Amino acid sequence: MKRPTRQEDGLYHINGKTYPELFGSREQVRNGTAYKTEGNLVKKDLFTNKWGRIVSLKKHRTAKKEMRLRKYGYFAEKGKFGYVKKAVPKTRKVKGGAIGADLSVAYPTSASAHAAPSASVSGDASIKGSATVSA
Repeated sequence: MKRPTRQEDGLYHINGKTYPELFGSREQVRNGTAYKTEGNLVKKDLFTNKWGRIVSLKKHRTAKKEMRLRKYGYFAEKGKFGYVKKAVPKTRKVKGGAIGADLSVAYPTSASAHAAPSASVSGDASIKGSATVSA
């Protein structure tokens, strides 16, 4: 679209409407005293949120759809006012454990996976079993 120019009356004529300014603040665009913002938002792109701020409608909808607070652990809880931060299960890296430590236990190799369990493991199980019987 070609940049609009002022007419003889000193106003911008765009799509059958007149505007004293081409660019303005969001409030000026909403009030009709400017055609668009510096970021090229026109009146149909703007929206007043529940706090009374004039925001981009497109950005408002995407932020609402993304659920950004939930993504960072904030949830609504029954019986509480507002959002409550929920603890997320910590990973081994956050807890301070070595990343590659004891992976042989969690992920045995193919040779050790098919081997019979060691005697010490079965011996520990028999001791535990006998302790529970005598107690």
